[in-house]
Amino acid sequence: MRRYETVWVVHGDLPDEEVKAAIDKYSKIISAQGGILIGLEEWGRRKLAYKIKGTGRGFYVLAEFAGLPATVRELERNYRIDDRIIRYLTLLKGEKVDPAALQAEKEARAQAAAPKEEPAAPPAVETPAPAVETQAEEKPPAKKKAAKTAGPPAEEAPPAESPAPGPVEEE
Repeated sequence: MRRYETVWVVHGDLPDEEVKAAIDKYSKIISAQGGILIGLEEWGRRKLAYKIKGTGRGFYVLAEFAGLPATVRELERNYRIDDRIIRYLTLLKGEKVDPAALQAEKEARAQAAAPKEEPAAPPAVETPAPAVETQAEEKPPAKKKAAKTAGPPAEEAPPAESPAPGPVEEE
């Protein structure tokens, strides 16, 4: 088995039900061909960089899966004949993968995506803080002590000032 990543763009003018149907169709094709669907990300509707097949928006979907080259051929064949798909790209990410390691990765992703239930915390009781009056004292800024070095003292550059415009002499 090889590891693949495929991104496809569904026509942006389609209703959400049609988009979900297209996503389910391609997920089932991967499974039917003996592939393992590792992850599926729906990136949502986005503006295209340029119009494709007359539309300026598309619904992007990313799928990571493992399968045989025949799986990719069948998937891309279906992309080409489906009018809902306006662009697709499939990349090979790894030559040989371990199916057991993929199952473990798939389960880890599912656990990470599942919402975690936190135990209910007891309601916090607010206690007012005692009012403390402080007087603001103005202190002169502290002067920094120069570090002593073995060599001659370093010259400090005077602060940069912009020269004031002076009279212009004409010749």
